[in-house]
Amino acid sequence: MPGELVIKNSYIILLKAMLAVFCWFSLATAQPVSSVNLSTPDLIKALQSGGYIIYMRHGISDLSQKDKDRRDLKDCSNQRNLSAAGREQVKRIGRTIKALEIPLGKVLSSPYCRCKDTAASVFGDFQIEMDLAFSMTKDEEESKRLGERLNDMMMESEAGANNAVFVGHTSNLRDGLGVWPKPEGVIVVFQKKDNGIIFKGMIQPNEWLEY
Repeated sequence: MPGELVIKNSYIILLKAMLAVFCWFSLATAQPVSSVNLSTPDLIKALQSGGYIIYMRHGISDLSQKDKDRRDLKDCSNQRNLSAAGREQVKRIGRTIKALEIPLGKVLSSPYCRCKDTAASVFGDFQIEMDLAFSMTKDEEESKRLGERLNDMMMESEAGANNAVFVGHTSNLRDGLGVWPKPEGVIVVFQKKDNGIIFKGMIQPNEWLEY
C-alpha cells in the first residue's frame, strides 16, 4: 500500500543516514595502536626502567564548573578545575611515583589549569604545550590536527633513560592514537618501537594505593 511504501522508504533513508554517520566517525577517529596490555605491576617495572611514554589525563575535576572562556587559559576562574578530591588524588599519585623512583624526562602539559595543576603535583617541573589543548572543543579539522600532532610529539620524544610525559585530556589521545583514557587521573603507557607506538596498558588512579 502507498502508506506502507512511504514508511519503508523513510526507514531505508534513515538507515543510510545512520550508516553514513557511522562510516564518517570510523574514518575520523584514529585507529588504535598495537597493544600488549601489561599488568599494572609490569607497567610500573617498565616505567622504573625508563624509556617509555606516559600520557596522563588530568585528575578529578569539578563538574559543576564549565570552561567559559577558552581565549585566556591563564585565567583559572573561567575553567573547570580540579576538585578537592582531584587535588588530593594527584598529590597522592605524585608521592607514589616519586617513592617508586620512576625516572622522568620532559613533561608537557595542556594549557588548561586542571592539566597544569595535575602536571605540577604529579611530576613537578613541566612545560606548557598549546597543541595539547582540549581537542573536543575544536572543529573537526582542528581536532584531527591536534590528534595527529600528539602522535607526532610522541614519536619525536627522546625519553632515553627517562620517561617522556604528556598531561592532557581524553579526546586528544583518542583522536591521535585511538585510545580513550578513562577515568580522570588515569595514566596510559606507550613505547616507541620500529617507527611506531605500542600501547602497553593503563594504570588506574586507585591502583597507586597498592604501592
